[in-house]
Amino acid sequence: MIRLSALVCVQNQDAMLAECLRKLSFCDEVVVVADRCTDRSQEIARRNGCIVLDGIFPLESQRKAAGAEACTGDWVLEVEPDELIDAHLAWEIRAVLQMRPDGDHYDLPIDNYLGDTLIRDGWAGPLSARRETRLYRRGLKTWTPARLDAPATLEGRSGGALKGAVRRMLGADLSGLLARLDRRTSLAAEDLADRAGQPAAIVAVAKGAATFLSAYLMRGGWREGRMGVVTAALQGLFPVMAQIRARDVIEARTAAAAAESARIARLRERRFAAR
Repeated sequence: MIRLSALVCVQNQDAMLAECLRKLSFCDEVVVVADRCTDRSQEIARRNGCIVLDGIFPLESQRKAAGAEACTGDWVLEVEPDELIDAHLAWEIRAVLQMRPDGDHYDLPIDNYLGDTLIRDGWAGPLSARRETRLYRRGLKTWTPARLDAPATLEGRSGGALKGAVRRMLGADLSGLLARLDRRTSLAAEDLADRAGQPAAIVAVAKGAATFLSAYLMRGGWREGRMGVVTAALQGLFPVMAQIRARDVIEARTAAAAAESARIARLRERRFAAR
């Protein structure tokens, strides 16, 4: 029998966690990485019989790597705390693994829901995706350091995509989607601030316009009617908001560093005067 581990990384996201974990009962083990959680995430995970890793993981890549290291299964299935694996997809995953899989990793389609409404088309990446590589042999996936959407490197051969889709809940309504945009632009701003340089404002605006057009026209957002316009517009705002917030992060870091330098200088002066 091929053993399957599920990996769930959570940061104060206990709203759907219990249901998410219940849907993973078809896995041989579930590893939950709780990053600085102050809600009920750890309690919920332990109550559902999960292996829980408590810690401080500033980067998404660190959480993923720590969780993957703790997994003992032959294969790893990555699931976010706002996602559900239905019975059909669970059966498909198990069937693929038991019938001598052709590949070393597989993509899983993602169905994005806002409340009870499925928004199938128009996703360009900043807020969600249409499919991601979530099922892979343990030890074949590594992540580049990043706070948001850490780029991954996969060894081995792709087996293509499964037919069943992960059900991702983006929020109960539009305010939930806006909250998602706020959280993700905040993390993206930290990543931008870590880099040596930032894109100019005009570059961020151009990227935002290109993202909007890609989401609405090339990726079929127009098929979703009014919600297609809204989601494409929010995705277009993402690079602009991230760049603006990155400037604020850099200014705050500079001010904090200056204050720390001044504090150290005052301490040295006091020590010198006391001699």
